[in-house]
Amino acid sequence: MKTALVALLMFAVVACGDGSFIVQFNSGTIASDPLCRNGGGRFQLLDQGGLTILVIIKTDTVIFVSSGAAGACTDLAAGAHVQVSGRQTGATITAQSVRVQSGA
Repeated sequence: MKTALVALLMFAVVACGDGSFIVQFNSGTIASDPLCRNGGGRFQLLDQGGLTILVIIKTDTVIFVSSGAAGACTDLAAGAHVQVSGRQTGATITAQSVRVQSGA
């Protein structure tokens, strides 16, 4: 019994990871025009909970405009409603994808 409990606790510790990052899916409004350069960039996202998150766009970040077509950082603008997925560390998300919501 004791061995099983120790094994279960070890699994729980290993399964939790070190907490350095999590994959985050977040939606909200772009707070100000993005800063775009060299195929990447960044913008402040005001999420649905009222928190401001820094979103980092890298050259391999996939961006979709509201029509569903591929886009770029320069297609994003303040006031646009977006969904962002990527790795979150603290209040920063390194985006894997950014999708502009229809009607934004």
